[in-house]
Amino acid sequence: MITLQNVSFSYSGEHGTGDGVSGIDLTIKDGEFVVLCGESGCGKTTVTRLINGLAPHFYEGEMSGSVMIGDVCVNTENLSDIAALTGSVFQNPKSQFFNLDTTGELVFGCENLGIPRGQIQQRLEKTKRDLQLDNLMDRDIFELSGGEKQQIACASCYTADPGVFVLDEPSSNLDAQAVQDLRRLLEILKADGTTIIVSEHRLYYLRGLIDRVVYIKEGCIAGDYTAESFYALSDTE
Repeated sequence: MITLQNVSFSYSGEHGTGDGVSGIDLTIKDGEFVVLCGESGCGKTTVTRLINGLAPHFYEGEMSGSVMIGDVCVNTENLSDIAALTGSVFQNPKSQFFNLDTTGELVFGCENLGIPRGQIQQRLEKTKRDLQLDNLMDRDIFELSGGEKQQIACASCYTADPGVFVLDEPSSNLDAQAVQDLRRLLEILKADGTTIIVSEHRLYYLRGLIDRVVYIKEGCIAGDYTAESFYALSDTE
């Protein structure tokens, strides 16, 4: 279970132009699929950073309240330890790559976690099979399309096998086919019982997958809907 209790965060330093949040109270159950939505600059990306620990460990700022994943306090635990709990996919996938080839990127997270070589190979084979990645193996990262880069970013997290996936506007730079590939990955994660948090503007491709929609406005939670009640809203709403 993920719990944000009375969490406020404002950016400082070189990230001082970021949009913070105030008084966030949010509980996400194990295996729940939650979408964070709202206008650009509302703070939904900050919520994802609070869950995966990038705020305040990487993005400096003033923070109050607590963020818990199970019994681990994200805002006080070492970021390296939080990495074993969460997998993150950013809006621009190439910003998170560490290798020049796709296969090396897929196992990079596992190597950093110190997983034995034999187990890493087993996980790699499972990722290739489950996500149908044969055509993307041993490729130059820089020769991939935007959709293929997103597939590799997602698959790298999948190989590391975290219990929580955090995705920040993952469809923003994808064409229609790549969006469908992304949906297929999310279907697999949901079927595996993974807890999924997606910050998004595009909502159409998530219909039938999500359990809840959290609407954020000006850094605060302004609405918390079940999927059924959200999609029952009028177009204007």
